[in-house]
Amino acid sequence: MASDSDSSDCGLLNQALPTPTLSSNFRPVAAPTSAEEYIQHVVWEARQCKAVVTVDLEEHKLNKPIAVVQKQVKATAPKGFTPSLESQQNLMASFSKLRAHIATLRASGKIPRPPIVLPGIKKREEWCKLCFGNSFQLALLKQSSQDSMQPQLIEGQQPLLSILLNIKQKGIENLLEWHAQWLEVLGFSEAQGRWFYALLACLEKPLTPETCSQIRHIAMMCAKIRASLETADHPHLSQLNVIICIVARYFCQEDLVDH
Repeated sequence: MASDSDSSDCGLLNQALPTPTLSSNFRPVAAPTSAEEYIQHVVWEARQCKAVVTVDLEEHKLNKPIAVVQKQVKATAPKGFTPSLESQQNLMASFSKLRAHIATLRASGKIPRPPIVLPGIKKREEWCKLCFGNSFQLALLKQSSQDSMQPQLIEGQQPLLSILLNIKQKGIENLLEWHAQWLEVLGFSEAQGRWFYALLACLEKPLTPETCSQIRHIAMMCAKIRASLETADHPHLSQLNVIICIVARYFCQEDLVDH
């Protein structure tokens, strides 16, 4: 709104309500006591606004480099290293059947007792020993080139359903995260391949964003290891392909699918 006495509007605004000319004794700090005085206050405040407002930019902030996060790309497998579409479909059918069996056992409440006492869900070192025996410890000692006498090899536990069904989902998620860390440290092993398969079979949907990111990271690492294999006859290739296929197809990470 504007009054006839306001010459700064250049005729661009039409007057909405008639307003009297502001008197010389108009006090903008005084609270309006009527509708007419309220409109006079609005008109007065509008006149205090500049027609053009500028901002002084701080050039050093404009030139500050911005961090760019690049999306990870799955390592390309050598020719002949990826499974056929038929093999992947058969794997998905078998994996889905196993998950249905696990769901039936959970629903029945008749979960078998584990053959051993299970560690707490936060006991990473104890779970490492359970999964791998002391082979992980021996491998670390070998990496550090320690000349001290090494302990005798103790075998780890197989990923039995009687063990996995007695682990809560938070524990399953913890184990996946720890296995990913162990994979980065010592590389892939057949024992770990079996544990990855079993853990993915017991992982309930829908996934949390953190767990989804974790299994993607696992599949990406498996793809990187696969790309480094020298021959398609390598004993680890089939397990690596299984893990990549399950993450990509069953857990709907389409950009990781082997075509």
